[in-house]
Amino acid sequence: MKKFFLLKKEYSIKQRPAKDFDLVEMPLEGVVVYWLSLAKIFSRRNVLEDELNLTTEPYIKFLLKLLKSKLDAKQCLELAKVKRNNFLEDLEKKLTLMSISILGMATRENPQKVLIRFISKYPLSLIYEQKIIQAAKEVVANIHLSNFKKERFLNIDHRMDPEKLMINLMVYNFLERRVEHDKLRDCLEYVRSLYFAEGLSLIVDGFEYDFVKYRLNLQKKEIIFHTRNKMKVSAELCVGLKKGFSYDDLSLIAQAYL
Repeated sequence: MKKFFLLKKEYSIKQRPAKDFDLVEMPLEGVVVYWLSLAKIFSRRNVLEDELNLTTEPYIKFLLKLLKSKLDAKQCLELAKVKRNNFLEDLEKKLTLMSISILGMATRENPQKVLIRFISKYPLSLIYEQKIIQAAKEVVANIHLSNFKKERFLNIDHRMDPEKLMINLMVYNFLERRVEHDKLRDCLEYVRSLYFAEGLSLIVDGFEYDFVKYRLNLQKKEIIFHTRNKMKVSAELCVGLKKGFSYDDLSLIAQAYL
């Protein structure tokens, strides 16, 4: 099943291929194909257990656990909704952190001011604020070394812990003040988030601040909207499987979202 989640649109941005699937960046069609394919083989022995062992996407994994559980369909839908709301709230905050970082680069804002904007989303202690600044500065000071693990500190991904994400974003804000914007293009291959990668590309290509801000806000709304729909159809199809719906009925549910 994993290959269905690796379906991605083509982008001109040079990036390394994903090692696992990501519900946020996969197409809705991929979600539907996954669940309908699972329905085709659901009756086979150990299929559900195998999926649980292989699946790394957190929301899908949670739904598979609900499918395996003895909870009734109503309880499963309620819990799936709680999980969905928590996931989307966290996702929106992390996308906002990325946009703050990108807009800070667009105006060459002092990274310490950028961090203050971060803190409005994730309150941190004064001690940890200083640790983030120190860690980011240390990365930038050593990034030119041949044995430096750039993929660790130049990756930006909404699946990161907030603290780790802030450090890596701060690396970009400090780095941007040391080099010309076009030099940041070499960093794109390490970025996992298409949202951040496209925003950084706009900076590199010299687009004006107002356009970049408008584009980032529009994209964020679209990402949240489509991710919510993908999570909703996943929950509906999961519960349909739990209830023993026919393949045709599951297809009908999916058609409502396509």
